[in-house]
Amino acid sequence: MKKLLLFDVDGTLIDYDGTLPKSTKNAISKARENGNLAVIVTGRSRSHIEEPILEIGFDGIVGGNGAYIELNNKIIKDETIPVEDVKRIVDYLNQQHLEYYIEANDGLYGSQNFKVRGVDALKQYGMNNPDVMEISPTMIFPKNLYVENVTKINYILESYQNYLDFKEAFPEYKDLTWGEKGEKAIFCDCALKHIDKQKAIKETIDYLKINQENIYAFGDAEVDIPMFKIAGNSICVGNGREKAKKQASYVTKTVSEDGIEYALKHFKII
Repeated sequence: MKKLLLFDVDGTLIDYDGTLPKSTKNAISKARENGNLAVIVTGRSRSHIEEPILEIGFDGIVGGNGAYIELNNKIIKDETIPVEDVKRIVDYLNQQHLEYYIEANDGLYGSQNFKVRGVDALKQYGMNNPDVMEISPTMIFPKNLYVENVTKINYILESYQNYLDFKEAFPEYKDLTWGEKGEKAIFCDCALKHIDKQKAIKETIDYLKINQENIYAFGDAEVDIPMFKIAGNSICVGNGREKAKKQASYVTKTVSEDGIEYALKHFKII
């Protein structure tokens, strides 16, 4: 019976230091060779999924935590933040002296000092000697950041108060903090309020016509819990957060310990 495999990216397909294990690539390729479907489900926009990840081979992408759905090279859904709101948010972040990057489906855009300030934030996230341009080689830094086709705006938190103030300033948007494998908030992202992974996965399932018991969701964090709830089988990687582990039906090894391959073997998918 064909199975649908749903994979979060950060902390699940790749480790917190940005490493994509060879075992993960081989395991997913083998699962697809066995007649199963593999779909990325991520908070990242379409343009922020790098080639090494795409080269694994996937049958679809759910991006922007559900704002964008692409299946079998066909765009099923594409919802974006209105450009007038992008302007308001960009102006606010500039006034607050917060560095940020904008994820659009056709590009990745950084604020003027993100390349520098991002290094320390990425170190906190868990990366060793991070280089923003090496991690995100397609990112550009235009003076005018009033761009279109935006799914998400991410900014670096100088303090948790930044997050609380932003929520008060833009209550009509969904604001989520994220960070390293602990609980510390390093970044915050702003996205459309009605968008979430669960709704997008329901749309994906309806389109692909696959039963719940044949759906396997792989994640590592609280944002993946809605995905866990809709899947018949939910798998949290060993490096994941405790709240996600408690909601998963199975906890595999860490990403760096070949956790994806281990789980796919456990469920006899490969």
